[in-house]
Amino acid sequence: MGLNVFWDNSNIWLVGRKVCEINEPGDEALFRIHFAHLFDFVVNDRNVDFAYLGGSIPPNNDDLWQRFRDLGVVVAQQERGAQSGGEIAVDEAIQLAIADRILDADEPGTIVLLTGDGNGYSEGKGFIKKLEQAIKHGWEIEVVSWDAGCNRYLRTFAEEKGVYRSLEPAYSRVSFISNKRWASKT
Repeated sequence: MGLNVFWDNSNIWLVGRKVCEINEPGDEALFRIHFAHLFDFVVNDRNVDFAYLGGSIPPNNDDLWQRFRDLGVVVAQQERGAQSGGEIAVDEAIQLAIADRILDADEPGTIVLLTGDGNGYSEGKGFIKKLEQAIKHGWEIEVVSWDAGCNRYLRTFAEEKGVYRSLEPAYSRVSFISNKRWASKT
């Protein structure tokens, strides 16, 4: 079985802006992720069986979500809280999708998780818990994250039990600055 990619869009984008602040100070507002290049980096010429992205709206950016769909990614959009404006249940939706994939797949493969979020582990929930469950059911795991924002427990878990891949070396490939710098092809 091939890869099963689970993508926490907000985490990857928000931490990417912080990395931009270090690499290209002053351009954070124009920072963008090149989705196809990031997807190619994650996949690394391997077969993808399933891909899932969790993100929040508003903004209702149909073009953005369509770009993911064009890559073959299942897009799950969650509304933001009316009072707080914050994300509600995006991480939980991704975690449920991981659990469903673990239980529903005919045979184990590799789960690749794009996030740096390790919250909830001490309470027996969260992404690390889902990765533990995947391993228990015979799956291999990879975490792809920005070092600058990866939860230390998530990173250590991935390094000890699977693979951890840093996004910083691919910064110029997976990101661009709108109307200033385009993403490199390598």
